[in-house]
Amino acid sequence: MGKLGYKGLLLLGGMMMLGGAAQAQYLRSSYFMEGTSARLQLNPGLQPTKGYFNMPIIGSFNMSASSNVLGTSDIIDLMDSGSDLYSNDKLFDRLKADNRLNVNLNTDILSFGWYRGKGFWSVNVGLRADFGAALAKDMFSMMRTMNGFALEDVAGTNQSYSLSNQTLNMKAYAEVGLGYSRRITEKLTVGGRVKVLLGLARAEMNINQFDLNLDVPNPQYTNYADYESRGELSPSDWYGAHYDYSANGNVITTLKGGGMTFDNNGMIDNFDLDAGDLGIAGSGFGIDLGASYKVWDNLTVSASILDLGFLKWKESETTVATVSGGDEVTINSENYDRYIGGDFLSFERFDFEEGSPEKVKTKTRLYSTLLLAGEYGLLNNKLSVGAMYTARFAEPKTLNELTFLATFRPKNWLNAAISYSPIQASGKSIGLAVKLGPLFVGTDYMFFGGNSKSVNGFLGISFPLGGKPKPFSEL
Repeated sequence: MGKLGYKGLLLLGGMMMLGGAAQAQYLRSSYFMEGTSARLQLNPGLQPTKGYFNMPIIGSFNMSASSNVLGTSDIIDLMDSGSDLYSNDKLFDRLKADNRLNVNLNTDILSFGWYRGKGFWSVNVGLRADFGAALAKDMFSMMRTMNGFALEDVAGTNQSYSLSNQTLNMKAYAEVGLGYSRRITEKLTVGGRVKVLLGLARAEMNINQFDLNLDVPNPQYTNYADYESRGELSPSDWYGAHYDYSANGNVITTLKGGGMTFDNNGMIDNFDLDAGDLGIAGSGFGIDLGASYKVWDNLTVSASILDLGFLKWKESETTVATVSGGDEVTINSENYDRYIGGDFLSFERFDFEEGSPEKVKTKTRLYSTLLLAGEYGLLNNKLSVGAMYTARFAEPKTLNELTFLATFRPKNWLNAAISYSPIQASGKSIGLAVKLGPLFVGTDYMFFGGNSKSVNGFLGISFPLGGKPKPFSEL
């Protein structure tokens, strides 16, 4: 791969904000659908009406993301316009001082569950990926200026930018899980799942401080035609301009078979990745806990806590680049390429140098989720209405959601649900889920004309395995 740049990583984060706006890690709309195995992902204390075997890879596939910046209609407009990321006025006007994004992807390579004696067992082998970002609006402001955008409006001024407290973090790992739930009494069911985690890749960028001051020159154009022909500042226009910055931050990668490389002076040089060499770069442990309790014949309450655990990354597979300090110069022909020309936010420009893996954390926590729910059954439990609260303790900020659901479940092979989750989508979308035979599809955020800032989707193909559970009196 080519040179690794700070600009490139921030651009990646910005493009992901444009490319998707989705939230929940699991499909909330499936929670009261007793005929689906997807509900076990939300609460291991729940039980389906039958055992199941999910088709490999696509038997349980879920993608989700959320952003506090752009909604679905914004994304459609931007894709239609084909405008540059930094110079697009519509995007820039949408940005806030703090722009956040979360994206996650889950799929089970193999998963199945069955009833045995007094309990229900489940096994899954899956892949998980999480991405989180917090980006400052000043970063986009600076990029507009540095790319020559509207320089006639800032010529002859001092441009100051504060890009502190920005983060990008990504981790990908495999999960091997074993779950068990059991009816303790006629009314109470409890369950849990233990998970062995195998780390595949991690990347972090932490910008603790980055302050920049730049004198933008005021070129003397001889006439309007000269301005029109040039269109932007030439290198010589910058000579004599003042430039200074102060920075503190780091970049961390953990990857078997690749990562950052450094030159003979210990400065960051490249980023190497050979997909054929990918392997285990860390390990960890996780646990899910859940329970449901039937208060009355028609009223059931339930709760769960998911993904309590951590990943410990190998120091031997970890590379670190750090920057601490700054520079203050006057631009001339000898330093123009270093400070103004080319990729303005390259790591080489800001003196990122090799650091020690021993001085950074190698243990990262999982993004845990708390869930509380209540359901009231109607028509001999063929229909139900319910509500659910979820809090996902992600980075850089916890994601809260309140979901209202109506679920229709006349048969094991036929389940349907409609939901409304107003917080993440700003009240501008609904959720739908349907199980028809082996096929299950659903979303918690269906765009219907509003500018929803959250979307997600779930695809499952599942086949019955074993018989139904026995009545509690027989157990």
